[in-house]
Amino acid sequence: MAVKCPQCHTENTPDSEFCKKCAAPLTGSKDIPITETLETPKEELTTGSIFAGRYQIVEELGKGGMGKVYKAIDKKLNEEVALKLIKPEIASDKKTLERFNNELKFARKIAHKNVGRMYELMEEKGTHFITMEYVPGQDLRGLIRQTGQLAAGTALSIARQVCEGLTEAHRRGVIHRDLKPQNIMIDKEGMARIMDFGIARSVSGKGITGAGVMVGTPEYMSPEQVEVKEVDQRSDIYSLGVILYEMVTGRVPFEGETPLGIAMKHKSEIPKDPRELNAQIPEDLSRAIMRCLEKDREKRFQDGDEVNSELDKIERGIPSTERVVPKRKPITTKEITVTFSLKKLFIPALVIIAMVITGLIILRPWSQKEVVPIPTDKPSVAIMYFKNNTGDENFNFWRSALSDSIITDLSQSKFIRVLSTADLYSILRELDLLAAKTYASEDLMEVAAKGRINHILQGGLSKAGDTFRIDYTLHDMNTGETIGSDRVEGTGEESIFSMVDALTKKIKTSLELSEEQIASDLDKEIGKITTNSPEAYKYYVEGRKYFHQADDRQSIDLMEKAVAVDPEFAMAYRSLGISYEHLGYRSKSREYLEKAVALGERISDKELYMIQGDLYRTSEKTYDKGIEAYSKLLELYPEHTAGNNNFAILFRHLEEWDKAIERYEAPIRAKEETVWPYQGIALIYMAKGLYDEAKEILEYYLNNFSDNAIIHNRLAFIYLFQGKYDLALSEVDKASRLAPTSSINKGDIYLYKGDLIKAEMEYQKIPELRGQRGEYIRREKLACLCLLQGKLERAKDHIKQNINWAEKMGEMVSKAWSHSYFGFLHSASGNSDIALQECEKAWSIAVDAELIPQQRWSLFLKGLIFLTMGAIDATQRTASELKELIDDGMNKKAIRYYYHLMGMMELERQNFSKAIEYFEEAISLLPFQRMSSDAHAFFIYPLALAYYKSEDLEKAQEEYEKITKLTIGRLYYGDIYAKSFYMLGQIYEKQGDTAKA
Repeated sequence: MAVKCPQCHTENTPDSEFCKKCAAPLTGSKDIPITETLETPKEELTTGSIFAGRYQIVEELGKGGMGKVYKAIDKKLNEEVALKLIKPEIASDKKTLERFNNELKFARKIAHKNVGRMYELMEEKGTHFITMEYVPGQDLRGLIRQTGQLAAGTALSIARQVCEGLTEAHRRGVIHRDLKPQNIMIDKEGMARIMDFGIARSVSGKGITGAGVMVGTPEYMSPEQVEVKEVDQRSDIYSLGVILYEMVTGRVPFEGETPLGIAMKHKSEIPKDPRELNAQIPEDLSRAIMRCLEKDREKRFQDGDEVNSELDKIERGIPSTERVVPKRKPITTKEITVTFSLKKLFIPALVIIAMVITGLIILRPWSQKEVVPIPTDKPSVAIMYFKNNTGDENFNFWRSALSDSIITDLSQSKFIRVLSTADLYSILRELDLLAAKTYASEDLMEVAAKGRINHILQGGLSKAGDTFRIDYTLHDMNTGETIGSDRVEGTGEESIFSMVDALTKKIKTSLELSEEQIASDLDKEIGKITTNSPEAYKYYVEGRKYFHQADDRQSIDLMEKAVAVDPEFAMAYRSLGISYEHLGYRSKSREYLEKAVALGERISDKELYMIQGDLYRTSEKTYDKGIEAYSKLLELYPEHTAGNNNFAILFRHLEEWDKAIERYEAPIRAKEETVWPYQGIALIYMAKGLYDEAKEILEYYLNNFSDNAIIHNRLAFIYLFQGKYDLALSEVDKASRLAPTSSINKGDIYLYKGDLIKAEMEYQKIPELRGQRGEYIRREKLACLCLLQGKLERAKDHIKQNINWAEKMGEMVSKAWSHSYFGFLHSASGNSDIALQECEKAWSIAVDAELIPQQRWSLFLKGLIFLTMGAIDATQRTASELKELIDDGMNKKAIRYYYHLMGMMELERQNFSKAIEYFEEAISLLPFQRMSSDAHAFFIYPLALAYYKSEDLEKAQEEYEKITKLTIGRLYYGDIYAKSFYMLGQIYEKQGDTAKA
């Protein structure tokens, strides 16, 4: 009886194994059950029959390990489908059917043009069957039989399509487990399609396919399948290697008399190099195939992406005329995008070859920068953004949210160094990988090198009904080995938080922490130290993205939504506090930090110490508590970047420069990539007058890490101090292009240059960049401009509006400062009574809000105003109050205000030598120019005046000239700056230099 070919329907003789026309198999594959099964069911479907009242049978397509397969017409949908009948002996096991049904929940979500779609498990009168997509065309086995060997370009194109299909399936948590040429269809357009995921083994649990029915094909089995071990995606990679081998050589790596004999060869024998069978195969393709066929799965390519990336490189080296099957862009449920930075294109070929051979290893930077070894005292790990394998874009936020939550949970550990969310974000942004859905091995190597970590964790989130699954793979970046691969499951989205807790314990075990270490480690539940609300966490994670982008306003909007959903979300309050601090809303910042500290039970110990430190450094009255909190934090976590950085800021406020440098140097020595320690230590160098050192550290950051607006702003300040205005403008332009809202306003530079028209124009633009707070800054800057021009009434009007704004916004720091400056302006115009009243208001506000620096400044101005009123006794009493306040405070260098006031009293008494002594003592405690609030002109002017009145014109000239050369240090004291030119004129006139005068 003739045998009809299932592919082309040609009639063949009964003893034919392959079709004489298309070479399709006629007798089925060598699929073998691991244990024996019963005979195929006697019931057969006939052409034209109606099955299950819905499917009209067109023809029988063949037979597999599960049962017969038919082509049918779905009369309900009027489209072709394939029906795979399940043998009765398999279907009779209810547990097996239940496992298949659960597996199909995941498998049918695979939507990729290189994967045949699975539909559902159905039953009709006791016959169970699976419906799936019908793919017309020829299977790959028939194509290989027909041609003998495929051209390298054709084989690569087909293999890459298979890789893309596998990648989508694997990210959905599904392993094929029986990948072979018979299960790869090549349609009429040359597109490869992986079939038969209906009998795939899901990653969701062990033993899902059940004993006695596990199907495999000996020629394509991985060694771990032969040993009946648990398999993962690397088993499919091995099978793909066998298929590639067969495509380019025309034969499989191992053949034998019996299926068992063939299977055992996969476990024990090394295959011949493909080039021995086909000398035309490119060497790099041969190496890639042999790597797929490594017995040790740790040495294979670790996933489809990695294989595809390597095959892509090989394919580009093959003439386009040899690429018979065209390359296609993958279409998935969520398109996968891997973005490469430009410099990756220039990695030396030798390095690429080394990476191909060794797999995941640490990529040593190819620049000239010094490489710092990864610390070996504790394991370090980067938690990459997860893959959303649910097929639902509404869960995309969990990509970064899972990374963030695992980082937060794992960062509690005293025994593991975890790359922070800020550092991870910074590195991914630099590598242009923030939007990447998956990562090539080169990407992971760069993350490891830049983050100085020795492990990388990747994973994905899958969903079937109400069941959520998180799977992960942990790579040792030093050896290229996968040291951990596991999964957790839960019911409902809320279960993800408890799943993270379970996951971090598994990760600790994979990182070889001892039982004693795990038991003694700090490890509060993630839901308790963040939130149990997925909605609140979604707002929080999105808000943190904007926070990392320095967009504090957007971050604040989202954090406020987070705390509206969960009013006890302490970490969201902390983020609000920091964002408001960045925007200059110090009162609001303190308010939110206080809320966070009050919810201390809802924060990890690590974060609690950090938040306490951040809160206590907002007021000099609590600096001692801040020092205590940061010290506790760094005792537990010495390498904590933000802790060292913020501790340094506290010392900076105290003007303890060397202690600040010590804190900043810790993360800088460790080559941390975050910008804050570098810009912070530059600020300290500037305060010490070490401008060249400051410039060097800033340029080091730009050369070794990334282009950054904050760094360019700091460089602009340095150029300002040196009077290099054009260079300063250039740096501000660079900063503006990177982050318009955080750049220095050009108005200050134009003011220093003397171009007051342009200065005013730039000041008027500030609200466009800074929002509501920008109105306050604009008026403050315009007041400075008016003071320089002698327009005191207009200056007062601007500051008066700022007082009203600060009152309305509840910003006590701004309100106290504005009242003080308002008093200063009234004093400058001779209105001493009003000036005194304003200082009293500033003092009262500062006392109520416990603002020690503002208390000092208002007392200081108050003493000066008493002196202008001739009330020297009141000045003396105020000076004594000021000294007592300074002695009780922590910033001992603030005694300069007392020395200055004492000098002013001696100047009034005509005791010039004593006055000069006090003034010089006060100035010696001033930092060098470093920030907008510098008051150098204010401090230097009376010293110059004392020299002038004592007839020491040479020294008076020297001091007045210092004022005329100031930039930042004269911003708020334009009247003093102008008077200095007048006084220099007086000096030149006395010296007889009329032209200069």
